[in-house]
Amino acid sequence: MLNKILFHRFPNVKSWLTRLQYEFVSALNLKKEVLFMNFGYTAHHQGVEPISLEPEYEKHRYPLQLYHHVAKSVDWKNADALEVSSGRGGGAHFIMNYFKPRSYTGVDFSARAIEFCRSQYDMEGLKFHHGNAESLNFPDNSFDIVINVEASLYYPNITKFFEHVRRILKPNGYFLYTDLRYVEKLESWHAQLKNMGLKVVKEEDITENVLKAMELDREHRIELVNTYVPKILRKQFYHFAGLTPNSPNALPHLDNRRYWYFVLQKA
Repeated sequence: MLNKILFHRFPNVKSWLTRLQYEFVSALNLKKEVLFMNFGYTAHHQGVEPISLEPEYEKHRYPLQLYHHVAKSVDWKNADALEVSSGRGGGAHFIMNYFKPRSYTGVDFSARAIEFCRSQYDMEGLKFHHGNAESLNFPDNSFDIVINVEASLYYPNITKFFEHVRRILKPNGYFLYTDLRYVEKLESWHAQLKNMGLKVVKEEDITENVLKAMELDREHRIELVNTYVPKILRKQFYHFAGLTPNSPNALPHLDNRRYWYFVLQKA
């Protein structure tokens, strides 16, 4: 309940607290154990075959599958792409390997995360910069694709972010976007997206797919929290990971939020 009150009434405070959590995670010696920081996605229970992965990526399957689902709707050939809030770079590296754009730039507000990505990934065309989602320092019409995965709910001024996305997209470029919102905020959120001035090509409620992935990945998430987070902080990080703080073995939750995926295009 406190989390929801903070989110609704004090978005700047909620953003600041979340960024503190994120910086704390970035400061941990996680190495390759945490390359993704999203809730994940699966559709195997709906009869969709899971993507084939190399053994080293299997432990990242569900958050990686979210990136695959978000990215698969457009053609990446010869594309210059930007990911805003690229985190620890797992999604950036996967998309470069799997979809093979010409270039892929990751931007994140955490200097520690950027340092990790620069040391972790050595791939031609893949680069990482420190930056702010609400003040993207790129020229107009710079990118064919802009991607944003489960990050914008913590931006204090999402309108600024959307304005920058529209500005830096090339004509006919795509904005690939997925995130979650409390149920009572869905209507206003969808309205904000439609007011961007981009064409809505696709919109999809993927809440059930995300919840199923969280259920299948639950034990792995509990293990990560118990291994890397001091005991005094674990309850908050259970919640951060979509687990019930007092009973992390219970089914994961999204705290009365719905998870949506969008493809938008600049005319």
